[in-house]
Formats: sequence, structure tokens, C-alpha cells
Amino acid sequence: MPSRFILDPALQLDELASYHQDIMAALHIYFSPSAPTFAARFAGKRLAEVDHELELRAAESDARSALVVLTSLEATFQVDFDFRRRKMLTDPLSVYFRELGKKRNRVRLEDILEGWKIYTSAPPKLISDLRGAFKFRHWLAHGRYWTPNFGAKYDFVNVHLMARGVVSRFLFAG
Repeated sequence: MPSRFILDPALQLDELASYHQDIMAALHIYFSPSAPTFAARFAGKRLAEVDHELELRAAESDARSALVVLTSLEATFQVDFDFRRRKMLTDPLSVYFRELGKKRNRVRLEDILEGWKIYTSAPPKLISDLRGAFKFRHWLAHGRYWTPNFGAKYDFVNVHLMARGVVSRFLFAG
């Protein structure tokens, strides 16, 4: 059996992308001078200040959307891990997962990714990129209280494309 995801998270990724687009469109309408509440909401502010506030809100929404995609992808890896263990699949990745599950009560995402790196045809760069993206998720989820050094740009578009690539390449079709 090929080492592919057992679930179909593609629809969820599509829904998250639609939601993100809706939020970004709503922000632009809300910050538009033609919005009904614009005059009251931004009274006394210059247009440049309003534009700056829009940029901040858009960046925050972008980060939140990226976080949701990454948490969804992490959940997909975890569910796939559990499924492979329970179904007693015989492919090398599933065997590794069963052995790992015997050693630990809680298996970390890092251990799951290591299995994908060793026992599948996933390119090492993809696994490395995923690890970097999950460090970004960790930073977001834990309050951003330190200055990160990711070495790559993580925004909704990049994270969504990465997740789509993982899902399309490893989605189990059988």
C-alpha cells in the first residue's frame, strides 16, 4: 500500500481558502471610505492611518488563516498516524507508527514527520519545509513572545500551497 494520507482534507483546505478570501474582502470593504460606518469609525484619522490599520488587520488575519491551515494539516497527520496503527497496515510507515505508538503514550508531530521522511518517497525538502512551517505555527500558537528566525516567509498563501501539495501528493485514493 502506498504511503499516502488516509483522509481527504482537500475539501477542508478549499473551505479554509474560501473563508480567508471572505475575511480579506470584508476587511477591505469595512476600511473603504464608502462603508456606511467609515466616517464614524475613522473620524479624525488621515487616510494613510486608516490604510495602515487595514494593513495590520490584514496581516493578522493572514497569520490566523495560516495557523488554521497548519493546525488542520497537523490534525491530518495525527489522524493518519492513528488510523495506520489501528488498521495494522503492513507498509513500512505503518509498521514504524505502530512501534512508535508502543514506546510512547503521546506521539509528537516531529516523530510522525520523521517517519514520513524515512519511510516514504516524500522529498526531504518537503519534510524540512513542513518542519519550518510547524515552527511558525508553534510561534503563533504560543503568543509570539519571542523574535523568530524562520528563514522563510510563512503567510496564508505559502502555507496553503504547501498543505495542498502535501495533500495532493500523499492523499490516499484507495
